[in-house]
Amino acid sequence: MDSDQIPASTDQNSPRLSPSSVQNPASFGSKKTPFKAPSTNPEPKNSFLHLWELESKYLCALVGTCATIPEIRRLAHKSRIDNPDQYTDYHLHNIFVNAAHDGTRPGRLLEKLFRQKFKTSITRFKETHYSQYETLWESALQGGDLTGSYYVLITNKNTPSETRSKAVGDIHMLSHISGMACRADLRDLPRLRKDNQRLIREIEHLNVKRTELIRSWEQKESELQKVLLNLKSQLRQQNCCKTQSAIDDQNNLIKIRKKNELLAQLVGELRREKSQLRKEILQVKADHQKPEIKINSKKPTSIDTVCGHERETQNESTNEDKNLSSTTDLNGKKVLYVGGRFRQAPHFRDLVEKLNGCLFFHDGGREDGDRRLDELLPQADVVVCPIDCISHSAIGRIKRECQKLNIRFLPVRRASLSTLGRALSHAYP
Repeated sequence: MDSDQIPASTDQNSPRLSPSSVQNPASFGSKKTPFKAPSTNPEPKNSFLHLWELESKYLCALVGTCATIPEIRRLAHKSRIDNPDQYTDYHLHNIFVNAAHDGTRPGRLLEKLFRQKFKTSITRFKETHYSQYETLWESALQGGDLTGSYYVLITNKNTPSETRSKAVGDIHMLSHISGMACRADLRDLPRLRKDNQRLIREIEHLNVKRTELIRSWEQKESELQKVLLNLKSQLRQQNCCKTQSAIDDQNNLIKIRKKNELLAQLVGELRREKSQLRKEILQVKADHQKPEIKINSKKPTSIDTVCGHERETQNESTNEDKNLSSTTDLNGKKVLYVGGRFRQAPHFRDLVEKLNGCLFFHDGGREDGDRRLDELLPQADVVVCPIDCISHSAIGRIKRECQKLNIRFLPVRRASLSTLGRALSHAYP
């Protein structure tokens, strides 16, 4: 046989290619190394056989197992085979099996590919004693590097014959199992294609439903957005109305307080007029008494004493209010007055406001309950309690709450305007 021609496969079970099936077979290149039978005494420096040094029965399974179809086609272009695309996968397989047997250019390129591709497997087997080769092969069958291990076992001179025969048998049976699996897959392929088409239609139907739901959700979201904007607008209007109402209430409160001040002034004038009239009545009564009854002019009557004392007290309160207003400044502090009569509250409030403060009033439990007291206490800066109006236990409770909330506590002897003024003047001089 000419060294530039591609020989037919030496595998007895594979079909042979006729020389006419390959165009210009001389393009494969000349055979550089003639075929030699495996040496009985291999050199220790190189323990691996070339492909063309192997027995022909190993080449078909070795090429088919260790080289993929894309790798074979790339090597066919590198091997300068004329128009390699005209050949089927089976024809290219036979060409490379024959080239590996003869050691021509395609076979040498194929061996170079195997040496680079299975470098890790070659190193692993070199570092392992040949008695452990069968263990390595079993590990490869369980999911390791099957193709690389098979190449090394076939080409390694140190591989025991039993291990090599086992590897060949395992690969042979795997090819049968793979073929059976492919036939089963081909049998199920029409059903799978039908199921695939059905699933595609279902997915398209679900996509249409999904699109409709998205549009519906977007429409609902738009409607809810409009409702939200409407509610926000109504809320702003209500807040504006509440603000205006609060301003109106504040203005009305100022007007009522001014009226209250005028009424208080009128009441004071009426009281003074009443006191004056009472004095005149007493004077008239004294003038009409019998002359034999001597009246000690140095000692006034009890009624005169009472009226005078009331007048003096009123004058002292007026003078004291003037002194307080000129010396005491609460700087906007909030005063909580607990106890006393409700009718005293306006007078207490006027006094505190004159001192630049704000008054909260709690009657001590007559009408206002504990719940309102608990609400007012945290708002106050100072708490005033007349001890003659509420019980000792209530005073103790209020004092403890003031200590807990760090609020100033001012107990006074009685519920009166002058007592409140003196307590505030002493607390905030």
